[in-house]
Formats: sequence, structure tokens, C-alpha cells
Amino acid sequence: MALSKQKLVKTGIWQVLNTVVVLVSQIGANAIMARYVTDVEFGLMAITNAFVNFACFFSEAGMGDALLQRKVVEPQHKNAALYFSVLVSVVLYVIFYFCAPLIADFYGKPELINILRVLGFSFILLSIGSSSLNLMQKNFNFKQVFFSDSLSLFASNILGVVLAMKGYGAWSVVWSILFYNAARMVMVWIIEPIPLKLGATLKHWKDLAGYGAGLTLIRINNYVSGFGIMLEIGKLVSIALLGAFERSYRYTNLPVRYIGDMLQKIMMPFMSKMQDEDEKLYVFFYRAQSFSNSLLVPISLFGLVFCKPIVFILLGHKWENAIIPMQILFLSLPFRITTKVADALMRSKQLVYRNAGRKFQYVVILCVGIYVGWLFDKNSLVGISTAVTLASVFNYVAMLLTIRRRVFTQGWQKLIISPFKNGLLLSVCIIAPAYGLYFLLNMFVQEQVVSFIIVTSIVGVILLFLFLKRPKWLGEDFADMQKEILKMTKGKGGGKKRKMMEEELKMQHDNDIPTVTEPINE
Repeated sequence: MALSKQKLVKTGIWQVLNTVVVLVSQIGANAIMARYVTDVEFGLMAITNAFVNFACFFSEAGMGDALLQRKVVEPQHKNAALYFSVLVSVVLYVIFYFCAPLIADFYGKPELINILRVLGFSFILLSIGSSSLNLMQKNFNFKQVFFSDSLSLFASNILGVVLAMKGYGAWSVVWSILFYNAARMVMVWIIEPIPLKLGATLKHWKDLAGYGAGLTLIRINNYVSGFGIMLEIGKLVSIALLGAFERSYRYTNLPVRYIGDMLQKIMMPFMSKMQDEDEKLYVFFYRAQSFSNSLLVPISLFGLVFCKPIVFILLGHKWENAIIPMQILFLSLPFRITTKVADALMRSKQLVYRNAGRKFQYVVILCVGIYVGWLFDKNSLVGISTAVTLASVFNYVAMLLTIRRRVFTQGWQKLIISPFKNGLLLSVCIIAPAYGLYFLLNMFVQEQVVSFIIVTSIVGVILLFLFLKRPKWLGEDFADMQKEILKMTKGKGGGKKRKMMEEELKMQHDNDIPTVTEPINE
């Protein structure tokens, strides 16, 4: 059966549900834990997460994504990916275990030793479940991905909150992360077991190794721009300031991380199938860019304008030093989501090494910029946050140049401004009246948080009404999504109507999302 627009939207809906559940769960849990875990303890976790995630990139070695990208996957490919990932992760953990005291001495924090050694189990758990998770995505089992991921995270966040309230401090975060990785590993193995008895050969490993190695290089660069910068900042500022920056960066990164991951997971299976059809690939990529910025540009500017009450809600009044850094980082969201969506395009065209080169340039600019920003402002986080945002703009420009040279030599100019237009228009229409109402409410309500909650609730209700009743007012991207959701909802009524819709789907070809061969289900 062809991969129609209907199937794409259905895939997208499950990913949207997963993203919403994960975001709400993460924001709620972190908001509660910030009241019980200090900025110093979050600073310790920032350093710990940086080292653990570095090991994670090597332990998985891109093998799971190599399975996702490969057109034909044999059972032995699955085993080769699993065996290699587990072997590397075990070796890395042994190294990690004995290096923990050295890391603790480097930062002058002896409490890091046990935290590093316990949390290090995470990358072993991730390597065991990676192949199964990617195969679920490859086979479009996004409903199962939703339950395995969101339920595991929801339960782990409850555990983290309970432990934080009982005074476990940084360890509440450690046990929460471990529980999430273990629970998700068990669930994906139940849903998508690996046929271990069939074994693997060197040939099957080589089929995956080239792509996996290139992707690992890209992920190392992604690591430095995400977790790795915490190691540099941790040596430049106090642990308390590091904790404030980590919280600011984490919250502003949530939309990029989860919406970007959602789009990548939806796009990769389709793009891999149409990688040789440039015209269809261009349309698909452009629509993804436009949709992502229709979401992220309003979120970015809304966060900039209302950052103070957002910080008070998410972190509490004791975190005022996070307000200005968070405002500056909010400005980087559209550029970061655009380059993240472009990563899926590069991977589908098997330009992983070219993309890795671009990422390396970005990482160098980022790390140098952070140090320069610190030299200009050693007593706060303004210089460092500004450097991170400017580096994101540089990465966006470098991405456009790469696309121009290697992917779309024609029509790339349209990708410069056009994907941002709908998001900018929505921002003006949403934020201007929202701030006016917020200003008026503050004249009568003394607490800014209460005014912000009222304004946000009103804006949310209006946007929901427009999406359901007047979707064209929000732009073509939302109108198309609403139309397909309604089709699917009506199609669940059963009977002749549903049968007619199924027959219509079979006849769809040129007017739908580019049709490709259905993935092989092992």
C-alpha cells in the first residue's frame, strides 16, 4: 500500500500526542522539583548529564538510526546493531567508572563520583533498546512508540518529584532518569524483540557501520552544542550560575528537542523512501520547515515577552537570575528548529559526513563564543547566552549554504525567509493583543503570575477555537492538518463510509504526499 498523506498525518498525530504528553510531564515535574532541588544540585546534574550523554553517543554508535535509514533490513542487521551497541556501552561504562574520581577532582566536587557511576548505567540501557525503538519508527508503529515513551517518562517524573519532596536532592534526578531508561527499554523489547538466535555476520555490521559512524560524528557535535557546553561553562562560572544556565537552556530547548525530534521521526522514514526524487523531497522539506516555524516563532517571541512570569511558574521566585539568559535563549529557537529539521534532510540524502563538517564549524564558533562572552561579562550569564544565540544564527546560515551546494541547487532561496512568514504573522496577531491584556490585568491584579495564567488561558482557548473552526486563519499548515484529522475522525465511524475512504486512499497517487514503497516489516 502507498504511503499516502493520510498515513503521514496519522503518524504525525501520534507523534504530536507523544510530544504533548512528554512536554507537559517534563515541564510539570521540573517546575515542582525546582522548588526542592537547589541551583547547586542542578549544577552538579548539568556536569553529570554532560559526561553521561557523551558516552551515550558512542555506545549507540548510530546503529539504530542506520537501521531506520536502510531500505532493506535483514534480521541479522538487527542483531549486528544490537551486539555492537551493547559491547561498546559495556566497555565505555568500565572506563567511565574508573574515570569518575578524576572528573570529580577536576571540578572540585567529590559528590560527583557516585552520581557519575550510578547514572552511567543509562547508556547501557539506551544501547539495549535503541535498535528496537528505531525499528518501531521504521515500521510506522508510532502508536506503540507513544505508549512506550510517554508512559515511561510520566512514571519516571512522578518518581523524581516524590524523591525530590523527600529531600533526595540531585539523586531524585538520577533515579528518575534511570527508571525512565529501564522502563522504556523493557517496553520496546516487548513490542519489537530482536531475533537474537539468528546471529549476525561481519558483512551485516559493515552495512550499518559507515552510516552509523558518520551519524555519530554529527551527534558528537550536537552533544557539544547541547550538553557539552555545560562542561565549559562549569569551569568559567560558579556551580550555582551553571545551575541557573542549565535550567534556562533546558526549558528553552524543550520545544526544539521534542518538536524537532517529532518532526525528524515523522520525516526520516518518508524522506528515506523519496531520497532520489528531489522535487517531491523539496516540497516535503519546505512544508516541514514552514510548519515547524509556524509553531516555534510564536513560542519564541511569546517566551521573550512573558519570560518573567514563565520563570516564576517553572522555577520559582528564587530563580530571578535565569530571566535574562532565558529571554536571550528564546530568540534562538526558530534557528535551532530549522537546522534540526535540516538534519533529517541531510541524513536522508546520506550526506552525514558533509553535515558533520558543518556541525563541527558550529561547535567551534559556539565554544569560542562562550569564552568570549564570559570575558565580557564574568558576573552573569548575559554574555554566554548571547554567544549561544549568535552561534545558532551562524549554524542556520551554514545550513542554508550546505543545502544550496549539495541538495537543492534550484529554489533554495525560498528557504531563507518564506518558512518564517506565517510564524511571524501569527506572532504579531497573538502576542500584541495578549501583552495588551496582560498590561491591563496587572493594573488590577498584583501578582504577575495570575495575570499571565489568565492571558495564556484566553489565548489557548482562542487558538483552539480557530484550529477547529477557522484553521485557515492560522495558515495553510494548520488548515491541512485540521482537514486530515477530521477525515480520520469521521473515518472511524465504520461501515460503508469507512470502506469508501479506504478505497479512495488506494487510488491516491500524484495528488498526495509523494508515494513510495511500503517499508518491509520483518
